[in-house]
Amino acid sequence: MTFRAAIFDLDGVVTRTARLHAAAWKALFDEFLRKRAGGGAFVPFDERADYLAYVDGKPRLDGIRSFLESRRVELPEDEIEALAARKTDLFRRQLDEQGVETFPATVSLIEALRARGVRSGMVTSSRHGREILGRARIAQLFDACLDGNDLASLGLKGKPEPDMFLQCAQALGAPPAQAIVFEDAVAGVQAGQRGDFGLVVGVDRGGNRAALERAGADVVVRDLGELDPARLEASWQAAQEALAWSVEQEGFDPAHEAAMESLFTVGNGYLGVRGALDAPLPASQGDLLIAGIYDRKRAHLPYSELEFLTPERDDNPYTELVAFPFPFRLRGLPAGKPRELRRRLDLRRGLLHTLGSCETLRCASAADPHLLLQEALGAPEGAQATLAEPQLAERYPHLRELEHREEGDVELARYATLASGFEICIASRSIRDADRLRRLVSVFTSRDGPDPRAAALARVDSFEWQDFDALLKTHEEGWSEFWEEADIRVPGSPATEQALRFLAYHLRIAAADDPRVSVPARALTGRAYEGHIFWDTEIFMLPFYLHVAPGQARNLLLYRHHTLEGARRRARELGYRGACYAWESTVTGDDVTPHEIVLKSSGKEIPIFTGTQQIHVTADVAYAVWRYWEATRDEAFLAGPGAEILFETARFWASRIVRGARHGHIRGVVGPDEYHHGVNDNAYTNWLARFNLERAVWASESLERNQAEAEEWREQASSLFCPGPNKQGVIEQFEGFFALGDYPLPKEERFKAPLSRLFDWDQINRLKLIKQADVLMLPMLFPDAFSEDVVAANYRYYEPLTDHGSSLSPAIHAAIAARIGMRDDAERYWKQALWLDLSNAMDNSALGVHAAAMGGAWQALVFGFLGVRFGDDGPTPDARAAERLPQGWKAVEMNLAWRGKRHSIKVSRP
Repeated sequence: MTFRAAIFDLDGVVTRTARLHAAAWKALFDEFLRKRAGGGAFVPFDERADYLAYVDGKPRLDGIRSFLESRRVELPEDEIEALAARKTDLFRRQLDEQGVETFPATVSLIEALRARGVRSGMVTSSRHGREILGRARIAQLFDACLDGNDLASLGLKGKPEPDMFLQCAQALGAPPAQAIVFEDAVAGVQAGQRGDFGLVVGVDRGGNRAALERAGADVVVRDLGELDPARLEASWQAAQEALAWSVEQEGFDPAHEAAMESLFTVGNGYLGVRGALDAPLPASQGDLLIAGIYDRKRAHLPYSELEFLTPERDDNPYTELVAFPFPFRLRGLPAGKPRELRRRLDLRRGLLHTLGSCETLRCASAADPHLLLQEALGAPEGAQATLAEPQLAERYPHLRELEHREEGDVELARYATLASGFEICIASRSIRDADRLRRLVSVFTSRDGPDPRAAALARVDSFEWQDFDALLKTHEEGWSEFWEEADIRVPGSPATEQALRFLAYHLRIAAADDPRVSVPARALTGRAYEGHIFWDTEIFMLPFYLHVAPGQARNLLLYRHHTLEGARRRARELGYRGACYAWESTVTGDDVTPHEIVLKSSGKEIPIFTGTQQIHVTADVAYAVWRYWEATRDEAFLAGPGAEILFETARFWASRIVRGARHGHIRGVVGPDEYHHGVNDNAYTNWLARFNLERAVWASESLERNQAEAEEWREQASSLFCPGPNKQGVIEQFEGFFALGDYPLPKEERFKAPLSRLFDWDQINRLKLIKQADVLMLPMLFPDAFSEDVVAANYRYYEPLTDHGSSLSPAIHAAIAARIGMRDDAERYWKQALWLDLSNAMDNSALGVHAAAMGGAWQALVFGFLGVRFGDDGPTPDARAAERLPQGWKAVEMNLAWRGKRHSIKVSRP
């Protein structure tokens, strides 16, 4: 068996004593209520409904408090304790009169499991647990027993807290993930889920199936005779598989709510909706973000961190991504108990489920980019869906409300952006059916057509309510098609599969079918970096799309073609020819990089050099164009947009390179390591610029265009100084780097660079301290250009100097370490990249997920651990790929697209 322990609740699972408890509770509460009513009428305790809802599975005192609260009765603690003592007497009387019966099927299952080496335990909140086992003569079936007496003596919390189950698992010598819980009470099922047990089996002895399922039971049966060890094993495996397809949060923590909202975003590339609760709290950041909708910068909104502000840039009305009010808001919901809140992101189907005061579902349709779907089950009669935002001016400063109206089942909210002049319309239709509320929401903007109002209303009016299930099914089919291409299987490692699917999910919802937009640094999950487009897209994310969804990769490159005129303007502003892509851009391609950061707490201003010096982004785009053509052989793209990008960027480099006595040089730049500015001949920049020029020459010859210019590009490429390995095999990051002062990097400053890094920018510029992979990017992008010895020499030199102040860094270090056989380093860095947002490792996921780090983690696996290279026959893993697999992996399987075909890759340990 793959599980090691089985823990059984007693009453109602092992023994037929639940009815004795129910009878004792009824006698107790009816006696109390009758006396309290003074001989008048009273509502008696319901032996089934009240028992299941308020006392089943709970310790006596908790059960009494719960039931009395339901009747709005308050008693002093001594009277509650007196009731508990009375309940004990009543139960013992029932026990003496009726004896103890067991469920034969349960006893048989325990015996069968023990025969297969599975240890068994018993847990009950009742103080009579051991006594009942003795009377039933089954104590020998359990290796560990905990009852209400242990609950008190050990100071444990009762169900629905997991304490007793965890204590029992510890006594059985099994981690919770390798143990099964069997429960008939909702509180017990909740305890099993909160304890992260591998499988929770609900036992429905009569009409409680739905409640057990809502509480989180993985399997619900009427009797354990429906299960045997083989069926349990199958259910166990299914539960592990289900675990790997979802991300779940239980409970509520205000300090981490903003980060949870980022993780639980639903989207489809056209839009993203952060995963706020259906009744958002006042501090919620439950934004709707729409690709391509920007407005003028607002100085009080954060930049990359909550502490970092940037000044307004009045000259550009497309500087900051616009946030819109939360479209899934429900009002009139009763306040739920924070501990009982559950959110679950179904990665397989692209659905967000929330269980609180009611059960809700939402999605952004994968089939219709303008459509959102929402459902609420168990919503009270007064609950209503609404598009109203009472704090519009304060929370959404880019917007002016043009119209808000409700008519019948239709609600409409229409806005205009203040500076850029976009018009946005959100229309909603709602219907109630008994305790169920269903809703269709449509979103259109003036980027989609001249009349977004008419389009949004027409879309929600075009569906009948019976279409809701079909719309949901079509959405799920879209996700199914995506996973056929994108899923990575790691048999036996569900946590790794979960993390890989989580990053693929977010990369999927980040990319639109619109060639006028690209993926912002934090996708459409948050406001960080003002929604700007960086080199992140081409270098870190595009390979994922290229080999999973090539059509999306094409659209991302068409965005660069669409904004080429902005890049031309940027080159002219800097005094050069051709096209220089902006370090940070939006819909026009113009540079929107801030010139300084202002610290919110102190007002201190810190200069930013990237906008004028981090010009390698221009060659990064050209590199991506070439890689796209290599992977697709899309001749129409190459002959049109691709060639134009290659030629214009080559013209920029030809004018930017400074001729020296022997070589050409590129001076005054910032490389990927952003701690050093104004440097000359940055290795990464020069290598990429040379590649750009060479590919432009090739395109010129192949297409027989611009051949006179191509001769100049050829000469520039051949004479450009590109730093190579020294005698020790190390490539100097830029001219003079080796002569910089040493900086003994403390361990605690890795991944948590102190704020003083920003204050001391001029001093840092003179030290051998780097923010992220710079030289190490070269063997990542040009894997065949360097020997293993050279790669290893550069890793060993630069890795100790790197503080990983950027989320982009761990994945690159993982890939390079895997290539050179530094297994511990490779796994440590890869886990940091893979779980970066799930663990909120950088403590800044509140402003959106790190989409480029996700793409980097995917590349580290594919190109680092597996060493995949592409040839005419498709992708081939490195001969040493099986040796490089992370510890505990048996195999890895995936599909990769290459030149119009899907290729299956499988690497297994011998």
